[in-house]
Amino acid sequence: MTSMTAHEGTGGPEHHIHFQCLVDAHSENVIGYEALARFADGVAPDEHLARARAAGRLRELELTLMRSAVEASHVIPSDLLVTINASATTIASAELDGMLPGGRRWGLELAETSEIDPDGALRRRVADFGALLLIDDAGSQHACIEWISILRPEIVKIDKSVVWAACDRRAARRQLDQFVAASRQVGAKTLAEGVESDLHARVITEAGIDYAQGFRYGLPAAFAA
Repeated sequence: MTSMTAHEGTGGPEHHIHFQCLVDAHSENVIGYEALARFADGVAPDEHLARARAAGRLRELELTLMRSAVEASHVIPSDLLVTINASATTIASAELDGMLPGGRRWGLELAETSEIDPDGALRRRVADFGALLLIDDAGSQHACIEWISILRPEIVKIDKSVVWAACDRRAARRQLDQFVAASRQVGAKTLAEGVESDLHARVITEAGIDYAQGFRYGLPAAFAA
Protein backbone atom coordinates (compact mmCIF):
# COMPACT_ATOMS: atom_id res chain seq x y z
CA MET A 1 0.00 0.00 0.00
CA THR A 2 2.38 2.68 -1.18
CA SER A 3 0.43 4.76 -3.69
CA MET A 4 -1.20 7.93 -2.40
CA THR A 5 -4.43 9.72 -3.13
CA ALA A 6 -6.36 12.59 -1.56
CA HIS A 7 -9.50 11.63 0.30
CA GLU A 8 -11.84 14.61 0.40
CA GLY A 9 -14.41 14.84 3.15
CA THR A 10 -17.96 16.02 2.78
CA GLY A 11 -18.82 19.22 4.61
CA GLY A 12 -16.44 21.41 6.57
CA PRO A 13 -13.01 22.46 5.28
CA GLU A 14 -11.59 20.40 2.43
CA HIS A 15 -9.40 17.65 3.80
CA HIS A 16 -8.00 14.22 3.16
CA ILE A 17 -7.01 11.31 5.41
CA HIS A 18 -3.51 10.04 6.01
CA PHE A 19 -2.61 6.95 7.99
CA GLN A 20 0.39 6.47 10.28
CA CYS A 21 1.36 3.00 11.38
CA LEU A 22 1.32 1.72 14.94
CA VAL A 23 3.88 -0.99 15.64
CA ASP A 24 4.80 -3.54 18.26
CA ALA A 25 7.72 -1.88 20.07
CA HIS A 26 9.72 -5.11 20.22
CA SER A 27 9.10 -6.85 16.89
CA GLU A 28 8.27 -3.60 15.00
CA ASN A 29 5.46 -5.44 13.23
CA VAL A 30 2.54 -3.20 12.22
CA ILE A 31 -0.48 -3.69 14.49
CA GLY A 32 -2.66 -0.89 13.12
CA TYR A 33 -2.93 2.66 11.83
CA GLU A 34 -4.02 6.02 13.18
CA ALA A 35 -6.23 8.06 10.84
CA LEU A 36 -5.03 11.66 10.61
CA ALA A 37 -6.73 14.59 8.87
CA ARG A 38 -4.76 16.87 6.58
CA PHE A 39 -6.35 20.08 5.31
CA ALA A 40 -6.11 21.46 1.78
CA ASP A 41 -5.42 25.00 3.04
CA GLY A 42 -2.23 23.84 4.76
CA VAL A 43 -3.43 24.90 8.22
CA ALA A 44 -2.46 22.45 10.97
CA PRO A 45 -5.24 20.11 12.20
CA ASP A 46 -4.87 21.39 15.77
CA GLU A 47 -5.50 24.93 14.55
CA HIS A 48 -8.61 23.90 12.61
CA LEU A 49 -9.91 22.10 15.69
CA ALA A 50 -9.13 25.07 17.95
CA ARG A 51 -11.00 27.40 15.59
CA ALA A 52 -13.97 25.04 15.50
CA ARG A 53 -13.98 24.80 19.30
CA ALA A 54 -13.97 28.60 19.64
CA ALA A 55 -16.86 28.87 17.17
CA GLY A 56 -18.89 26.13 18.89
CA ARG A 57 -18.48 23.77 15.91
CA LEU A 58 -16.00 21.23 17.30
CA ARG A 59 -18.43 18.31 17.32
CA GLU A 60 -19.54 19.09 13.77
CA LEU A 61 -15.96 19.15 12.47
CA GLU A 62 -14.88 16.06 14.39
CA LEU A 63 -17.85 14.05 13.11
CA THR A 64 -17.04 15.11 9.55
CA LEU A 65 -13.42 14.03 9.97
CA MET A 66 -14.48 10.74 11.57
CA ARG A 67 -16.79 9.93 8.65
CA SER A 68 -13.93 10.62 6.24
CA ALA A 69 -11.59 8.39 8.28
CA VAL A 70 -14.07 5.50 8.30
CA GLU A 71 -14.58 5.78 4.55
CA ALA A 72 -10.84 5.95 3.87
CA SER A 73 -10.16 2.96 6.12
CA HIS A 74 -11.45 0.49 3.54
CA VAL A 75 -7.88 0.33 2.17
CA ILE A 76 -6.52 -0.91 5.52
CA PRO A 77 -6.54 -4.72 5.98
CA SER A 78 -9.46 -5.68 8.20
CA ASP A 79 -7.28 -7.55 10.68
CA LEU A 80 -5.49 -4.32 11.64
CA LEU A 81 -6.62 -1.76 14.20
CA VAL A 82 -7.67 1.68 12.95
CA THR A 83 -7.79 4.51 15.49
CA ILE A 84 -9.68 7.79 15.10
CA ASN A 85 -9.34 10.95 17.21
CA ALA A 86 -12.31 12.53 18.98
CA SER A 87 -13.15 14.64 22.01
CA ALA A 88 -15.27 13.36 24.87
CA THR A 89 -18.30 15.41 23.79
CA THR A 90 -18.16 13.99 20.27
CA ILE A 91 -17.83 10.42 21.54
CA ALA A 92 -20.91 11.01 23.70
CA SER A 93 -22.99 12.40 20.82
CA ALA A 94 -25.85 10.41 19.29
CA GLU A 95 -24.49 11.16 15.79
CA LEU A 96 -21.71 8.66 16.41
CA ASP A 97 -24.16 5.76 16.75
CA GLY A 98 -23.68 3.30 13.90
CA MET A 99 -20.73 5.17 12.39
CA LEU A 100 -18.15 2.43 13.02
CA PRO A 101 -18.92 -0.57 10.79
CA GLY A 102 -18.31 -4.12 11.90
CA GLY A 103 -15.60 -6.36 10.54
CA ARG A 104 -12.55 -4.65 12.03
CA ARG A 105 -11.15 -3.39 15.33
CA TRP A 106 -11.66 0.32 15.90
CA GLY A 107 -10.04 2.55 18.47
CA LEU A 108 -11.21 5.96 19.66
CA GLU A 109 -8.37 8.24 20.74
CA LEU A 110 -9.60 10.62 23.42
CA ALA A 111 -8.30 14.13 22.72
CA GLU A 112 -6.08 15.53 25.45
CA THR A 113 -8.12 18.75 25.49
CA SER A 114 -11.26 16.89 26.62
CA GLU A 115 -13.09 17.45 29.86
CA ILE A 116 -14.03 14.11 31.43
CA ASP A 117 -16.43 13.00 34.14
CA PRO A 118 -15.37 10.41 36.73
CA ASP A 119 -18.59 8.38 36.41
CA GLY A 120 -17.32 5.91 33.80
CA ALA A 121 -19.95 6.90 31.20
CA LEU A 122 -17.33 7.62 28.53
CA ARG A 123 -15.70 4.23 29.04
CA ARG A 124 -19.06 2.46 28.78
CA ARG A 125 -19.94 4.47 25.68
CA VAL A 126 -16.81 3.33 23.85
CA ALA A 127 -17.38 -0.27 24.95
CA ASP A 128 -20.91 -0.09 23.52
CA PHE A 129 -19.36 0.58 20.11
CA GLY A 130 -17.17 -2.51 20.50
CA ALA A 131 -14.18 -0.17 20.17
CA LEU A 132 -10.98 0.28 22.15
CA LEU A 133 -10.50 3.44 24.23
CA LEU A 134 -7.13 5.15 23.90
CA ILE A 135 -5.90 8.13 25.89
CA ASP A 136 -4.08 10.34 23.38
CA ASP A 137 -0.98 12.41 24.18
CA ALA A 138 -0.78 11.37 27.84
CA GLY A 139 1.43 13.87 29.63
CA SER A 140 0.12 16.76 27.51
CA GLN A 141 -2.52 19.33 28.54
CA HIS A 142 -5.32 17.65 30.55
CA ALA A 143 -4.27 14.05 29.80
CA CYS A 144 -2.64 13.27 33.13
CA ILE A 145 -1.90 10.08 35.01
CA GLU A 146 -5.21 10.42 36.90
CA TRP A 147 -7.07 9.91 33.63
CA ILE A 148 -5.71 6.38 33.45
CA SER A 149 -7.29 5.25 36.71
CA ILE A 150 -10.56 7.07 35.94
CA LEU A 151 -11.03 5.90 32.35
CA ARG A 152 -9.30 2.49 32.44
CA PRO A 153 -8.46 2.59 28.72
CA GLU A 154 -7.12 -0.27 26.65
CA ILE A 155 -4.16 1.78 25.41
CA VAL A 156 -2.34 4.82 26.81
CA LYS A 157 -0.48 6.82 24.15
CA ILE A 158 2.38 8.60 25.89
CA ASP A 159 3.12 12.04 24.45
CA LYS A 160 6.37 12.50 22.57
CA SER A 161 7.44 15.25 25.00
CA VAL A 162 7.57 12.65 27.78
CA VAL A 163 9.38 10.13 25.57
CA TRP A 164 11.96 12.62 24.34
CA ALA A 165 12.63 14.01 27.82
CA ALA A 166 13.23 10.48 29.13
CA CYS A 167 15.83 10.00 26.40
CA ASP A 168 17.60 13.30 27.09
CA ARG A 169 17.60 13.37 30.89
CA ARG A 170 17.81 10.41 33.23
CA ALA A 171 15.77 12.28 35.85
CA ALA A 172 12.90 12.64 33.36
CA ARG A 173 12.72 8.87 32.97
CA ARG A 174 10.71 8.78 36.20
CA GLN A 175 7.67 10.39 34.52
CA LEU A 176 7.77 7.82 31.71
CA ASP A 177 7.98 5.00 34.25
CA GLN A 178 5.00 6.48 36.14
CA PHE A 179 2.81 6.36 33.05
CA VAL A 180 3.85 2.78 32.37
CA ALA A 181 3.17 1.74 35.98
CA ALA A 182 -0.24 3.47 36.09
CA SER A 183 -1.21 1.78 32.83
CA ARG A 184 -0.23 -1.65 34.09
CA GLN A 185 -2.33 -1.14 37.21
CA VAL A 186 -5.50 -0.97 35.09
CA GLY A 187 -4.41 -3.58 32.54
CA ALA A 188 -3.78 -1.04 29.77
CA LYS A 189 -1.12 -1.33 27.09
CA THR A 190 1.22 1.59 26.46
CA LEU A 191 2.23 3.25 23.19
CA ALA A 192 5.11 5.70 22.82
CA GLU A 193 4.52 8.58 20.41
CA GLY A 194 7.20 10.44 18.47
CA VAL A 195 9.73 7.60 18.17
CA GLU A 196 12.26 8.84 15.64
CA SER A 197 15.65 7.34 16.50
CA ASP A 198 17.34 4.17 17.68
CA LEU A 199 17.82 5.86 21.07
CA HIS A 200 14.08 6.50 21.37
CA ALA A 201 13.36 2.88 20.44
CA ARG A 202 15.85 1.54 22.96
CA VAL A 203 14.59 3.67 25.84
CA ILE A 204 10.93 2.75 25.30
CA THR A 205 11.64 -0.97 25.08
CA GLU A 206 13.76 -0.77 28.25
CA ALA A 207 10.81 0.97 29.92
CA GLY A 208 8.52 -1.92 28.98
CA ILE A 209 6.34 0.02 26.54
CA ASP A 210 4.26 -2.22 24.30
CA TYR A 211 3.66 -0.24 21.11
CA ALA A 212 5.21 2.68 19.25
CA GLN A 213 4.48 5.30 16.61
CA GLY A 214 6.72 7.81 14.89
CA PHE A 215 8.82 8.70 11.89
CA ARG A 216 11.22 5.83 12.63
CA TYR A 217 8.52 3.44 11.46
CA GLY A 218 6.90 5.52 8.73
CA LEU A 219 5.51 8.93 7.84
CA PRO A 220 1.75 9.53 7.67
CA ALA A 221 0.57 8.78 4.13
CA ALA A 222 -2.64 8.54 2.11
CA PHE A 223 -3.13 5.05 0.74
CA ALA A 224 -4.87 4.02 -2.45
CA ALA A 225 -6.65 0.69 -2.78
